[in-house]
Amino acid sequence: MGEPFRAAPGQPYPSASWFAGADKDHDGFLTRAEMVADAARFFATLDLDHDGQLTPDEVGAYERDIAPETSLFAARPDDFYERTNRRRHNADAMGRSADYGGPMGAGRYAWLNIPEPVAAADLDVDRVITAKEFAVAASSAFDRLDVLARGRLGLADLPHTPAQDAIDGPCRPTPKSRQRDQEGGSDQ
Repeated sequence: MGEPFRAAPGQPYPSASWFAGADKDHDGFLTRAEMVADAARFFATLDLDHDGQLTPDEVGAYERDIAPETSLFAARPDDFYERTNRRRHNADAMGRSADYGGPMGAGRYAWLNIPEPVAAADLDVDRVITAKEFAVAASSAFDRLDVLARGRLGLADLPHTPAQDAIDGPCRPTPKSRQRDQEGGSDQ
């Protein structure tokens, strides 16, 4: 729901920290009720005047003070435009449309590619997010993550985030078929 969890270098990816806190009964699974309750806890942090709604000023404070890395206008990697142009060129050559360069804002750090999850909870687009809208958004996020419709999520059921994939990428073992090809063998 947009709450940032950060880990120091060498520490486990922070998804586990969030999951442990949200799993209130400590059974190793997260239910819809637990996810909505965790969203309500974070909503209370964001609701600075405790009136049950988030105004543009409170959302601005979130974007400025709590999670500035989720900004849609955050700096891109040095080679971002080169990679994006290469993808566009390759997509055009194959007759497909190019993507916009991958996840943006909070989507780089989350299981769902929602660039600004707090603002996205404004379901009626009136620039005020009520506690009920935030709860509905959390319930919807649960549905999108519960791809097997089991009504519960284990930490292992959750996909890696794009940032987690970027961190883990160089550490992944080379698949056996690639190793054989590199050593002169072949699977064919």
